[in-house]
Amino acid sequence: MKNKKNIYITILSVALIILGLGSSLFLEEELANKTVNVITACTAIVGAVALFYQFKRDKNLNEATFLVDYSDQFYSTYDCAELMNELENCRMDPAYTIDTEKYYQKIVGYLEWLEVLSTLVNSGLLQLDKIDNVMSYRFFLIANNKQIQERELVPNREFYRSIYELYPNWVKYKKKHGLPIIFEENDLSQTEGFQELFRKK
Repeated sequence: MKNKKNIYITILSVALIILGLGSSLFLEEELANKTVNVITACTAIVGAVALFYQFKRDKNLNEATFLVDYSDQFYSTYDCAELMNELENCRMDPAYTIDTEKYYQKIVGYLEWLEVLSTLVNSGLLQLDKIDNVMSYRFFLIANNKQIQERELVPNREFYRSIYELYPNWVKYKKKHGLPIIFEENDLSQTEGFQELFRKK
């Protein structure tokens, strides 16, 4: 589809240039000059549109590359795969208990990873509609886990302000699009100190 757009833009530009050259050869000088000026302006507009689409395409490509790289960091840098399995066990079995002392450093690492992601979204550098499919599972899996809330998120909420700030916006996005929310019954926004954190801000 994008290749077809590029072909059409190229054909249109070449046609305008040929039209301009033809005008300068076969029309009276004054009319030819006006025609060439109009065609030059049209060619410039077509070129600007082509650049716009190229920048947009590059932006989308850069965003996709970032998401892949950042997702890799979840496993390679923050080493969260094992903890994610524990959180998944909780999702499958509500009675499952995580050894939060054993996994404490990984819990903090996982939340730090989310804090960076949340900061990027809150600042407008990433859009929820671009990251929801890839990142929302990992976000809500830990943010709405009651054991993690009680052990780390709630008592240390001042250190996770970006997660707290993003949370209601992501929930709103999910509900607007009829998408499921993991552990919705443990809604982070209903935990102690959630509203106070924003009143202070």
